[in-house]
Amino acid sequence: MTPIVEISETGTLQLPKEFVQLLSPHTRFRVELENENRLILSPLPPEQPFWATASPEERVKHWQQWVRSHNNKNSPNLSDEALRRENIYE
Repeated sequence: MTPIVEISETGTLQLPKEFVQLLSPHTRFRVELENENRLILSPLPPEQPFWATASPEERVKHWQQWVRSHNNKNSPNLSDEALRRENIYE
């Protein structure tokens, strides 16, 4: 017997438990509509973190942007006294 899938009035597509149990949690799919009568779900590869895919130049640029975002003149700075070695461990 072939399972049947139906779209609810709210647009929810419910899959039989047997199908869902075969999938890993948080699996993402690209949805394609082919010929207006076939829905294709293609799994997407897991997202890689920025540092794993960025070139060294891109990482430097991203780091420099991060530094500039923290260089706000309105931000409180640590006093020289707070940066003294004996005060760091207090």
